Amino acid sequence: MIRHYTHSQIDKIKWDECIRNAFNGNVYAFSWYLDIVAYGWEALVEGDYETVFPLTRRRKFFTDYLYQPLFTQQLGIFSVKRLNSEVVQRFLDSIPAEIRYGRFNLNRHNKPMEKKGLRVEQRVNIELPLMRPMEDIRRKYSLNTRRNIRKAEKDHVYVADSIKPDHLVHLFRNNMPRRGVRWNDRDYRVLNHLLYTLVHKGAGFTRGVYSSSNQLLAAAFFTYTHQRIVLLLSAVSLQGRLSGAMHFLIDDTLARMCTQAHILDFEGSQDQNLARFYKSFGSEVFYYPCIELDRLPWLITKLYHGLR
Repeated sequence: MIRHYTHSQIDKIKWDECIRNAFNGNVYAFSWYLDIVAYGWEALVEGDYETVFPLTRRRKFFTDYLYQPLFTQQLGIFSVKRLNSEVVQRFLDSIPAEIRYGRFNLNRHNKPMEKKGLRVEQRVNIELPLMRPMEDIRRKYSLNTRRNIRKAEKDHVYVADSIKPDHLVHLFRNNMPRRGVRWNDRDYRVLNHLLYTLVHKGAGFTRGVYSSSNQLLAAAFFTYTHQRIVLLLSAVSLQGRLSGAMHFLIDDTLARMCTQAHILDFEGSQDQNLARFYKSFGSEVFYYPCIELDRLPWLITKLYHGLR
């Protein structure tokens, strides 16, 4: 039986044990991660936490709805047992009736069935298989990626470990608005809290590329759980772009981690330029479902889409 738990009713020890052992577990679904990015989240739970589904819930215009929190690419149904479409559908059908709308991502192991009031859209994720010699990985780099790495080497850049997440966030904030990022001050406070928590829990690390004059050119934050490295956040300055600093950073990280994890997850992008950059390392494309749950009257749905 699937039960709905409010935030205070969730047994977080059992929850995290499920996420840790789930065949499709990921870092975004740990209770402490959700506590930071989706305060007050609720859950659907089957059995003794064998299968779980976090519900990230808000209320607006007198309507309860589900949303995709910042810094979580894929959530959805997680299980220590194999999932099929019927199980996924049972969980989606068990979303409390008072939740009238939702737009949120499941994980790629969830295979929902589209039906009335439930629309499914496939989104791109880009992953690079590891656990093989670095020479094999580099053979699949694009010519442009190889050229940028050589350019960085000629400029005598170097990689530093364990730089402060603040430095990465500062670099991101100063250089990323041109990509359409419009986070507010609260979002950046949440991001800082999240990155430091990941470091504290041994689930993430920051790396940066510096010029020969010790100027930070590029930086990235990687999480590492479930034998998967996730590129959670990256930033590069204009000088860093010109010198190939981010290509150099990814290559150096792969050289250090390629035998310690199964996957480097670039967190795919709807931005074609970013997607092209991620694919230039020989990565593969996978898809995960984005769900639109609509239990609203037709006129309200039309108005909502107009406002959005």
